[in-house]
Amino acid sequence: MIQTNEIFIPIPKQINTHTKVEVNGDDLSSRVIESLWVYPCTIGIGTFKIALSNSNGQLNGLYSEGNLAKLYADNSDGTTLQFWGVVDYVKDSIGSNGQILEIEGRHRAYLLNEYLVCYSATGKVTSSILKELIDNLPANYGFTYTDVETDTTTMDVEWIYKPFWDCVIELCNKAGFDCYVDNDLGVHYFLENSKTNSQDFISEGSNFLKSKEYGTDSYQEKTRVIATGKSSGGLPIIYTAISDGEENDIKEVLIDDLSADTSEKVQNIAESKLAELTNRAPQAIIESYGLESVNPGDNIWIIIPRQRIYGQYKLIQIMHRVGAKSGGWRTESMLEEEFQGIAQSIQNVNQKGDRKVDVKNSNKLNYSWNFDFSSDSGTHTNTEITEGVLKTTTGNSTGTWESELLELPSSVSGVELKIVGYSLLGVKGYLSTNGGVSYRQIYGTGAHTTVPAGRRLKLQIVLASENTQIEDLALLYS
Repeated sequence: MIQTNEIFIPIPKQINTHTKVEVNGDDLSSRVIESLWVYPCTIGIGTFKIALSNSNGQLNGLYSEGNLAKLYADNSDGTTLQFWGVVDYVKDSIGSNGQILEIEGRHRAYLLNEYLVCYSATGKVTSSILKELIDNLPANYGFTYTDVETDTTTMDVEWIYKPFWDCVIELCNKAGFDCYVDNDLGVHYFLENSKTNSQDFISEGSNFLKSKEYGTDSYQEKTRVIATGKSSGGLPIIYTAISDGEENDIKEVLIDDLSADTSEKVQNIAESKLAELTNRAPQAIIESYGLESVNPGDNIWIIIPRQRIYGQYKLIQIMHRVGAKSGGWRTESMLEEEFQGIAQSIQNVNQKGDRKVDVKNSNKLNYSWNFDFSSDSGTHTNTEITEGVLKTTTGNSTGTWESELLELPSSVSGVELKIVGYSLLGVKGYLSTNGGVSYRQIYGTGAHTTVPAGRRLKLQIVLASENTQIEDLALLYS
């Protein structure tokens, strides 16, 4: 939803509907009992379903898999192409409505759900990744990327036989972009809520017909977001953003982003995702007379005073209905987010639980204190930090390094120390929770699994060999 202080006064348009439903080049408009053309943004490619009057089987054998289906609709001459699809399934049935030929299919971009991607990239912007994926498609597919807008978000990916559109969804989630494919196979990739349609609107007393399921979906609401990244040495970087309103009911989600390699990046991911999941826009499916110029992802003005709806809302899915049973041409607009019931939400949770996520945080700790030794820090006794490693000084087989002080807003309740380097046998790690007055061993032989309560942290690392080199260190804590 676009936040705006603008005032919009709708001027009613003339409704002079002209539509045409075409299959394999044949105009079947007069036979259409009902048809539904679903055109989503980001969440999928699009589908259609047509029910045709087929008295005495007059249409049997005329249409088959692979035929093209088109919907034209506007308020002028019926030449505006709204949907272009490919037939998947044709079936003949007889029921209370007589003999009917049912035709089902998908948007002509359906191959993006069928094509499997093998691709890897490191630190590359998402729009460049998408263009390379399109370039790698077979040339005869015909997809273009003139409308792929450039972004600045970089990510690391490693996709092995992953469906193309699943890759697109991953890119969109990372960059905060939306994506759809137009009827000419042009891929549109753009910042979400950046497209405003100034030609169409929905207004009570003008073209509005009815609304369904208006409200704010709390199924997706979360009270905390745990974000994890990865340091240059491969250790986890962790930050947990917690809602101010969280009480006894904790609803959490994990965001695993291995391209986030600093504490600042990981914190930004957690806090921005929490803001998204706690400041949720209202959702609805709104039916109106046909909207002729909208595209998936557009924001349009919607004004329904009785429901106190007044603003610009994003259309995540456009559903055109055409046929005698629909009463002409109707458009159902799904706003802001895909609808999910409780069962679907449970299924999604189960699917996420089945995925293996290597965050190296099996104790489910909320934060991390990371050291990559890229610069000198702390206090040394026969140790030094040089060329990105902590080691003993020349001629010494043992040494001790002590970190600077980290003051927390509240006492720690759990800790875990992780170290990456060479010849780590004999290394011991100690943690003070009282600013260095006393320490407890938390790493190496004889380590404790608990520490005294406290919020003034200091680390102490004891090296036991002149060959020991520590490249990366992370204290995980809650």
